[in-house]
Amino acid sequence: MATYLLGIDAGTTGCKTSVFDTEGRMIGSDYREYPCYYPNPGWVEQIPEDMTQALYESCRAAIRDAGVEPEDVKAMAMSTQGSVFGGLDKDEALIRPFIGWQDTRGVDYVERIRGGEFIDPDRLYEISGYPAATVPCLTKYMWFKDNEPENWAKIVKISHHQDFFLKEFGAEDWFVNDTATASRTGIFDVEAGDWSQEIIDAIGLTGVSLPRIVKAGTVVGTINRDISLLTGLAEGTLICVDAMDQNCSTLGGGLVHDGTAVSVIGTYGAVYVATEDSVRDPNGTLIVKNNSGPENYTVEAASIASASSYRWFRDTLGSLEVAMAKELGTDGNPYRLLNKQIESVAPGANGLTFLPYLQGAGSGPRADSFARGAFLGLNLGTTKAEMARAVMEGITLEMRDNLESIRSMGVEVQEIRAAGGATQSDVWNQMQADMYQVPVAALEVSETGCLGAALHAGVGLGVYKDLDDAVSRAVRVKGVFQPNPENREAYDKAYGRFVKGYEALSGGGYFRYIHESK
Repeated sequence: MATYLLGIDAGTTGCKTSVFDTEGRMIGSDYREYPCYYPNPGWVEQIPEDMTQALYESCRAAIRDAGVEPEDVKAMAMSTQGSVFGGLDKDEALIRPFIGWQDTRGVDYVERIRGGEFIDPDRLYEISGYPAATVPCLTKYMWFKDNEPENWAKIVKISHHQDFFLKEFGAEDWFVNDTATASRTGIFDVEAGDWSQEIIDAIGLTGVSLPRIVKAGTVVGTINRDISLLTGLAEGTLICVDAMDQNCSTLGGGLVHDGTAVSVIGTYGAVYVATEDSVRDPNGTLIVKNNSGPENYTVEAASIASASSYRWFRDTLGSLEVAMAKELGTDGNPYRLLNKQIESVAPGANGLTFLPYLQGAGSGPRADSFARGAFLGLNLGTTKAEMARAVMEGITLEMRDNLESIRSMGVEVQEIRAAGGATQSDVWNQMQADMYQVPVAALEVSETGCLGAALHAGVGLGVYKDLDDAVSRAVRVKGVFQPNPENREAYDKAYGRFVKGYEALSGGGYFRYIHESK
């Protein structure tokens, strides 16, 4: 009897579900989009009803696409967004929509912490590995407590996406987080591997329960009859704890121990390296968090908007491509049409620069919650194709910026494995190699988030003895993009414009001014 594993990547804008055999070959898959809501500038919220239905339907469709018997899918795991939270009342019902990881409503608390209020910012970074920023849940907790006191008073349990959707899939022991997910909250002690009472007391996060900490791959239940009818998974299928989506993507890229670097360009983008020691960035901007399986750590330099910026361009300026893709039916893809236009423009986008800070700058060297996106260098001759290329280049330039900050710590990066939706584009893979000036390896399975989830399910099932075994059996490189030396000068100049553009707008006070003048 065959054994298959199901991995779900429940991301920010949609969920991907894939069925794998135990050698990491993808047998079937499905993708469903769901919305984010933006009720105020800088706010990002999600309603679980939108997501739960999409997750159920995606499971059913992926199993159907795989053409396997549901009983042969022995275990499942689901990666979820990090730094997202909501509050559950005494009946375990969600009190208000989830506050998303891109949400910046807590930006004023960032400034107050950096000024020494609540907790010393160096001490916060020392404990949590996360510098004061809007992405981790910490400032969102504080905002919620101060600005919605009536809702806050109803909270019995602080819920993150991981535990909430384990509950939605019927897991008996659902109120748990793995260490990687917990370390995205900003209130987790990454060295102790547990919640930090010191930080919790400092920000007044008392009187509520937090999820119990477990290791990714832990079995927390089985699919019951009701969930079986909704998802197409067989009754008795093991439900295993997974990790936040980025850790699953890097696991699916083979990031287990040091010596490997992974670049993820998805809704959230980052450059990751693994380290056996809990190091800290001397500049205090890089994220250090627990890895999802091994007892080690990842250093992360993040891009908050990343491929979300490309989706923004598609939705805002790509209506023609979207319409053409619909006319082409199953062969249509608006991104493929935009990529064709991008290929027609030379590296450097004819001097046009895009700053992809649509929700602020991440944890790299710019680390600026007030930063916002911009096109710099527009003129009457600027074309849509140049703008599209500038967006793709701007996203990748921020990733190069992140890579440079990791290199400044003395970490040598000789090859990068590419993960995330961007890897489906050869144009983007080559652009990464040219900008980073190191070979970029494209993986056989581009949807590494789903694969990483499936590997955790396989560990829970016992088909892999550990994650090293899982990666050695299931993660394979399909091709390597070598840097093109002819493009180096153009991209070095583009990087210079990128840095100078940010410095001019930030140093001149523009980003802070638009925040204060709203």
